[in-house]
Amino acid sequence: MENIKLRIPFSLPLLGESFIDVGNPVLFSTINFFTEVDVNFSKSSVAHVPLSSSSLKRLVENHLNSIGKPFAFQVTPLGHDYLTLTSVLYIAALESLEDYAPAFLSRLSGRSLMTMVRSLSVLSGGFVVCRKGEGLVSLSGNPDASVLLRTKARRKSSSGAIGRFNEAFPDLSQPLWHTMGHIVIEGGKAIKENNARKLGYLMILESSIGCAIGLIKPADLARLSRIKAAYGAKIVSFGDLMGDLILTSRETSPWGEYQKFYFTTMGVNEVHES
Repeated sequence: MENIKLRIPFSLPLLGESFIDVGNPVLFSTINFFTEVDVNFSKSSVAHVPLSSSSLKRLVENHLNSIGKPFAFQVTPLGHDYLTLTSVLYIAALESLEDYAPAFLSRLSGRSLMTMVRSLSVLSGGFVVCRKGEGLVSLSGNPDASVLLRTKARRKSSSGAIGRFNEAFPDLSQPLWHTMGHIVIEGGKAIKENNARKLGYLMILESSIGCAIGLIKPADLARLSRIKAAYGAKIVSFGDLMGDLILTSRETSPWGEYQKFYFTTMGVNEVHES
């Protein structure tokens, strides 16, 4: 049995995560919050990956078997699909991910899709734009800003609100989803321009439209809009977490339950103990 210790940064969506299942792009970034993970793995007759998501587990195990890497994994800390999946992709399938990423993404939906996108994006680190079925594109940029983050357990999916809007306004939904996709594209341009204020404005714009279709409570939108020190803010939702994401200057101090982070270009790396 082999053992590797990995240092995995936190990956979070900046724009578009609520609309990824309708074919829209999503913009992700890594921040300077790292978790050290112990990974034990050995060759087996068939692959075994300890993922709680049955769709992720089936997809990844079938892929490992198909490329001749039927490894059995043990990952600590336990019970975190994001950390487990990232570790497995880093160790066992790194050289084939560019070819297989579009197929991975096209076969998943909902939280499983979001976990896969987070894990794929964090392998290289930095800013990444992803679209279901098309793969990922890394963006060069370094906006002069910090991130204030407050998260909690996520209780419900956003797909219900989107489905209800689709049903109630079929002639409006597709043009609106198209507009939401262009907000993400403009966010990518803001990253390349190092324009934190533009990126923050796009966060508020996305949140405002999300509130109008029932994704965000009006009280939450009003609360975020009143934060004067911010370039922008949004209710962020990914995997099993949701919460407030505030984009602000690097000098802003956190308050209350918020934690302060910075964008980082670092991806997954191995920890070599001296």
